[in-house]
Amino acid sequence: MEIPFDEKRAKFSFFRAPISNIYPHRTVILRQIYNAIRGDYYAERTRRLRQLHQQVEEGIVTLAEVRKFKAANFDYCTFSGVFTTRSNRNQTGHSGSLCLDFDHVSDLCGLRHALLNDDYLDTRLLFRSPSGDGLKWVVSINLAQATHSEYFDAISCYLLSTYGVEVDPSGRDLSRACFLPCDPEVVLTSGFAR
Repeated sequence: MEIPFDEKRAKFSFFRAPISNIYPHRTVILRQIYNAIRGDYYAERTRRLRQLHQQVEEGIVTLAEVRKFKAANFDYCTFSGVFTTRSNRNQTGHSGSLCLDFDHVSDLCGLRHALLNDDYLDTRLLFRSPSGDGLKWVVSINLAQATHSEYFDAISCYLLSTYGVEVDPSGRDLSRACFLPCDPEVVLTSGFAR
């Protein structure tokens, strides 16, 4: 049975940088994050992070310096739910969403198109990662049918066999932090959870 996706009930926690901040700033819905990602608020720090990644390839800075910059400067959220502190044991409600992270994608446009047109999974939010070479894909899940971890495992296997892409395994974690970049091409959809 398909369950209508209610965007206003699918809430999750938003945190201000740095990543060491484990206390949420507020509870939000996908549309608010979509507006933040689509707008200019994160543009300068996203540009700087991508510039630093280029400097790693040129041997100017280290990957550790890039990670430190990202951890210090990017706000983040926990797309799988609301938390009193960013810890699995402190979740107060699940959003009915799962965030999948694809790193170092060789064909971003191709994968983006495939995910948006997938026959089995409903896209809620899709955006380019802060580094610029990956995607973040938020999909609906129905916890009446399976657990968060079971969904993560099943979807990961499906994506590997269907599209040949591996999902970052850290997404299994309920309280996984997802950094928020600027992406004018971010996609927000509405529809039904499966």
